[in-house]
Amino acid sequence: MNNLEKYLDQVIEQRPAGHETPLLLDSEPDSESSPNVLRGVLRRWYIVLAVAVVIGAAGLPAVWFLVEPLHTVRGAVRVAPVIESVLTGEGEGRGGAGYRDLVNTQVTVLTSGPVLQRIADDLASRNLRLFSGEPQTPLAKLRARFAPKTARPDPAVVLKRAVASGAISAGHIPQTELVAVTMKAVDAAEAIQVVNAFLTHYQNKYGADSIEAENARLRVLTAKQAQLLASITTQREEIRRLADEFGTTVLDTRHDMEVQTQNTLRAQWIALETRRIRLETSIAVLAEAATDVNMPPEQIVAARKEYVNSDPEFQQLSQAVVQMKRELLVARQNYRPENPALTKQEELLIRFEQATEDRRKVLEEEFDAGLQERLNMVAQQRLKNVQLELQELIAYQEKLRAELKDQDTRTQKVGQTNLDIQSLQFRLSLDQELYDQVTRQIRLMEMEGQGRPRITPSYSAYVVQTEDRRPKLAGAVLFAGLAAGFGLAFLRNKADKTLQTPEDMTRYLGLPVLGTTTSSHTIKPAQFAEQIASDYQTIRTNLGLLANGGIPHKLAVCSPRAREGKTTFAVNLATSLAKSGKKVLLIDGDLRKPDVRYMLNVPNGSGGTQDVLLGEDPSKAVCTVPSSGLHVLAASSRCLADAYELLASSTAAQQIEKMSREYDHVIVDTPPVLAFPDAMVWAKLTDAVILVGFAGQTTAPDLAETKERFARIRAHVVGAILSNVRAEQGLCRYDYGYRIRSAPPMRQSAKQKKLLLSIQGRDEQPKE
Repeated sequence: MNNLEKYLDQVIEQRPAGHETPLLLDSEPDSESSPNVLRGVLRRWYIVLAVAVVIGAAGLPAVWFLVEPLHTVRGAVRVAPVIESVLTGEGEGRGGAGYRDLVNTQVTVLTSGPVLQRIADDLASRNLRLFSGEPQTPLAKLRARFAPKTARPDPAVVLKRAVASGAISAGHIPQTELVAVTMKAVDAAEAIQVVNAFLTHYQNKYGADSIEAENARLRVLTAKQAQLLASITTQREEIRRLADEFGTTVLDTRHDMEVQTQNTLRAQWIALETRRIRLETSIAVLAEAATDVNMPPEQIVAARKEYVNSDPEFQQLSQAVVQMKRELLVARQNYRPENPALTKQEELLIRFEQATEDRRKVLEEEFDAGLQERLNMVAQQRLKNVQLELQELIAYQEKLRAELKDQDTRTQKVGQTNLDIQSLQFRLSLDQELYDQVTRQIRLMEMEGQGRPRITPSYSAYVVQTEDRRPKLAGAVLFAGLAAGFGLAFLRNKADKTLQTPEDMTRYLGLPVLGTTTSSHTIKPAQFAEQIASDYQTIRTNLGLLANGGIPHKLAVCSPRAREGKTTFAVNLATSLAKSGKKVLLIDGDLRKPDVRYMLNVPNGSGGTQDVLLGEDPSKAVCTVPSSGLHVLAASSRCLADAYELLASSTAAQQIEKMSREYDHVIVDTPPVLAFPDAMVWAKLTDAVILVGFAGQTTAPDLAETKERFARIRAHVVGAILSNVRAEQGLCRYDYGYRIRSAPPMRQSAKQKKLLLSIQGRDEQPKE
């Protein structure tokens, strides 16, 4: 017991057997997926280093021995003017167009087939490795071992391939009179011979070819001059023939007038066509109205009213009625209502009004009787007038159609003639300009026939640059090794399903993370005990908050597989609860491989969990730790083959319930969930379950399967714990240095006092 009491003064460190967690580089704990991937790759730095070393060890010697330095050899000839220009009196400068054309032509001649053939014939007798057909570089020799052997190539073909690939090149050096030949080869001595051969044979060939080239160019220019002159003459005669019909070659104004006339006639035609359609529509309407003439009711009423009002007799009666109404109005002002004269006037007015109404009815009957006949006569007359107007319109439209057709023909003819003249004039101007240029060039060539440039040697071939690509290739090999290492580490990280951070556990498990325990490899030894104690305080706090009212009374600690830190966590959690003043019982529930007895040095003489589950008095088997007050029920060393049957018995449930009444908390260390079914029974015997995983060892599929098994039996999984986590990735990672200080610095203390309201209030009191 003394050893047990001494050992529990500090919290036990979590470290599984046979597993060492590699030290990781610092990384941001709240980083997203990309930093997590980078952290996972950097955690496998040994893979990156191993792959880089292997690729470097294989690639660096290969680069150094298979790649040889490449030498650049260059020689040049001078192409310079020799006489003054006949026209300007000045020498032909390097910037002249004629000089540039000559130099570019000579560059082409320098790498042409005839020159290459002469060079190949000359160099074939010198027994050069270039024409031997054998590989020139170690890398080429290595490839030749696996390729079929071929016959010795033709030297001219070898030179052509070198020119096509850029190994041999020729070009004018800007702002100089030099044409250089450059060759890149491994053998500098052979390259010097080849470049000098190019320069020598080019100088020998130019003397004979330059004169022939000038004569051939003059013949071509003369033939082109005659062809242009004939074309110019023909085009002028054609322009004159087209202009004779209209008297001028400028037909733009004439064409605009014809187009305007054509547009005017088209506008008249459109107006006539619109009018014709309107007349045809009117005829159709009038023809239908001639057979069935209908007048709107309001028109009939208006016509009837006009007919009645135009009758003389009706007009007289109406005037008499109006006059009598006036007289009656005056009489009513002068006489009493019972006066006989007034009564007589009223009766007379009534008789006149009745006569007027009778005359109105007679006139309306007369109007209605002759209405349809009058309407038919009017409709027939209107139809005849519209038909006559349509006939006149069609005759005029036919005449206008003929005029419009003639006008279209004239407009098209003027426009086509104008386009033909313009096209001929454009071609004539181009031919005339080209003819003038050819004529000037012929005259210049005739006057300066003796003033041709000459080719003189400038400098022989020499090595201008040696390019050693081996350092760059070596760097590329090292970079490729690092890239391959990072790629392999990335693939290894993608394939790794182990949990590393609390975020991984939350993402894969979907359970709240109650807390983490810090790995001793990532924190200073002097701070480890304080840090691990803080971790368990956080776990206790979160467990109480997430368990709806406090820490569960009976708690089972489980892990998917063995050596994942569940026993260490169970011991530390029980110790932390006991030191906080709770009465706690720690039960070693792993009856197959008990570890609590050996971890806490519990004497073998005390009873075991097996005896208590069989019905023995728990007080004889429970061991107390004096320093923390923790009560421990350790399993005996004997292994039970029927451990599951013992746990599933009714006596075991009664004994656990009996012991739980005497303690504030009962914590059970269970066997691995995926190995034995014992943990399932302990989960049913307790109130809640905590899943424990080990960072870098516990895999997400195992933890998910464990959670699924507890879900099947409806066990309450309150949360998960991830142990052996790096200090900067745990849930208590920001409390370093946040401790009570004996005395703050003088300046900082004075500065803080200035911010106190009590000090400010005392300073701002009014003076007497």
